[in-house]
Amino acid sequence: MPNLMQIIYCSGMVRDKSREVDAIDARIVDVLRQDARVSVSELAQRASVSRANAYQRLSRLTADGVIRRFTVEVDHRALGHTITALILVDIDQHAWRAVENEVMALPGVEYVALTTGAFDVVVLVRAPDMETLRDVVLERLQSMPAVRSTQTSFVLEERAS
Repeated sequence: MPNLMQIIYCSGMVRDKSREVDAIDARIVDVLRQDARVSVSELAQRASVSRANAYQRLSRLTADGVIRRFTVEVDHRALGHTITALILVDIDQHAWRAVENEVMALPGVEYVALTTGAFDVVVLVRAPDMETLRDVVLERLQSMPAVRSTQTSFVLEERAS
């Protein structure tokens, strides 16, 4: 039985946030990861559930934040982003929230992760050319007061799951 903190009021319904993702939910997520544009009918068929069940579960997974957004996989080279780099950033520890927000606002930044180890932040940047990447790293990122140092690694090849 969930406690009161586990129950939230959502769109006129009482929803139990303590419900765990089960095997059917995982199948639905896997299908959507392969093709987020699939219809609910096709989703139901691929996940081996009824259309009503697929619709209800998709709605719940979205409302509960398990599925946060629907997106597309892009050919970055076709968009003119021929350079991809991972930038490892060492920052002043007290400033991690501000740095995270500032870094996310930089041009070409696709992903920011706070990490442990020798560096505090990992940034994925896509740029059309070296001049643009140079500007992001040397002029913008390294000019942030809380940034102590950076190390840039170029991505030679990518695979997505």
